[in-house]
Amino acid sequence: MKKILVILALMPLALVAQTKKSGTVYSSHPALDAVNAMNKAFADGDVESYASYLSEDLKVWNNGESHDRDRDIEIVTWWSENFSVSWERMPEAKADVIKYKGDKKGVWVFDWSILTAVNNISGDTVKGTFHDEYFVTPENKIITWISYYDPESFRAQIQNSFGVHVNGAVYDEHPLIDKVESLAKAYEAGNISEMTSYFSEDARFFRGGRDIDPDEKVISLEDRKTQWGESITKNVKRTMEEYGYPDAIRYEKGDGGWEVLSWWYHVGTDEAGVETREFIHLSHSFNEAGKITREVLWIK
Repeated sequence: MKKILVILALMPLALVAQTKKSGTVYSSHPALDAVNAMNKAFADGDVESYASYLSEDLKVWNNGESHDRDRDIEIVTWWSENFSVSWERMPEAKADVIKYKGDKKGVWVFDWSILTAVNNISGDTVKGTFHDEYFVTPENKIITWISYYDPESFRAQIQNSFGVHVNGAVYDEHPLIDKVESLAKAYEAGNISEMTSYFSEDARFFRGGRDIDPDEKVISLEDRKTQWGESITKNVKRTMEEYGYPDAIRYEKGDGGWEVLSWWYHVGTDEAGVETREFIHLSHSFNEAGKITREVLWIK
């Protein structure tokens, strides 16, 4: 029992022995003063003063994307011309200055801040939180700047403030695009059963373009199956030539949802060997189960 007590008493000492101090952390430092002054100059729109805190060899990294000193000054100039900016440290956050042992090239400043900007024209507000890491030389010049923030939210706010509103995202590769392409292949193969499997039972079909009966602008899945059968019977050979590349769009406004836009040349050959070639545009709406609920077709 005595041996166990001795071992337990020595454990904290063993843990301490395993730690190693690699530097010193400061809560106040000339490097932090330089960072604070730079951010104040940015908020004041004083580009000249802002630039004075940047090394000629500055490298800035924003979420992995880099630019140099000249580009950074261009960005700050754009902000000063278009927004009224305020900068503040996040509540309860404290900037840390770290001096690593043996590093004579400078110190690191770690900071957490909130940027608020009001568009000078629209009055709309843009707001984002940032974590910044600055490497500051002994001359108090920032030579490396690494910044982390939510780029999608921040850029969307900027666009919105100029009246450019984002309503979703566009994908050139997506499983729903694969379904539309598989639908086209099933048509080429004359497999109506497989084609039907891509649609919901209550799917609606809209028609546009030339030679379309006005009374048949909207049809049901059963009617569409009849049309597929007629086309397959008429064209002993069917080819769907994809034009360009489809787009899968995820809308955010309204009911949202997925839409796949695609463009094709429909090439059909009848029993006499006569070939017809038509350019068509398809728009397919998908539900959350991945089934097509609406098809819109235009024929040129």
